[in-house]
Amino acid sequence: MNHNSHNIKHWRLDYGWAQRGGKWSEFTDVMLEGVLQGNGKCLDALRAWVYAQEKSNATLDGEPMEIFYVGGIQGYLKEVSNPDKLLLRLHSRGEDAFDSLSHYSQVVATVLRKCSGNCTLNWIEHRHDRNHDRLVWPLHT
Repeated sequence: MNHNSHNIKHWRLDYGWAQRGGKWSEFTDVMLEGVLQGNGKCLDALRAWVYAQEKSNATLDGEPMEIFYVGGIQGYLKEVSNPDKLLLRLHSRGEDAFDSLSHYSQVVATVLRKCSGNCTLNWIEHRHDRNHDRLVWPLHT
């Protein structure tokens, strides 16, 4: 018998987000943040999924960093001081940005539902006009 306790949500597609949180255009860096809280098995499952994706270089707020990319999204994990918490930041641009973010939030939720640990996953829509966590990719040399 499976004794998992999950409260795993995906981000439901909402085109209305384009009208909230500042001006949006197809060039806007749209950021959706997954907040994962749980035991090590869940955190490791998310890390493994991220690790399996293609890697590239980008800048975040002007600082170089390695990101992953898949489909229409780019992203990275952010470790926090709480060892039972992990942040997944997904970025997208273009006409299909919201569709891509919704799709990959579902992919991540499916990965975590298969995990044998206990966890919760919630999503935060960040403002389009934010002055932090601005991802630039691909880098042109």
